[in-house]
Amino acid sequence: MTAQSTKNNMAVDTPLKKRLSQLMTDEEKEQPFSFATRAGISSSTFHGIWTKGSTSIHRSTAKKIADATGVDVDWLHKGIGEPYSVAEQQVSTEKEREQIKETADAANIDMAIMIEALTIVDSYLAEHNKRMDSDKKAELVVSIYDLLCKSPEAGSTITAMLKLAV
Repeated sequence: MTAQSTKNNMAVDTPLKKRLSQLMTDEEKEQPFSFATRAGISSSTFHGIWTKGSTSIHRSTAKKIADATGVDVDWLHKGIGEPYSVAEQQVSTEKEREQIKETADAANIDMAIMIEALTIVDSYLAEHNKRMDSDKKAELVVSIYDLLCKSPEAGSTITAMLKLAV
């Protein structure tokens, strides 16, 4: 599917399609059938959702997508609840913090400032029920870290700026 036909199909918005779109990376939004591959669903199933505007999917299909993306199956299948449980978000954050700590130790990074930068980003994302691609999130955390290193009192200003970006 080409980028132009993808844009044309975005006009067929259903709640299901909007939920799926939230799970897709930027690259998958340009090449949507790559999401089907990642999620382990057939191209024909995905075609029905993405281009024909199907409003529901079998629970088994929702389960496959949920397993591949870490999203709550009920949220994906019926739009009930939140996409990610608080516990899953916390585990993800803890893993990210451990990875950052290992990298920071090797690169002589101030962990207190790095944790503040990560906390600012995580709080913003949780407050606005948003997710970011890992690479873009890392870039944002590093940018905020750099700002905090230059001006330690900038945390509240950065948080206010992020809120304005919504």
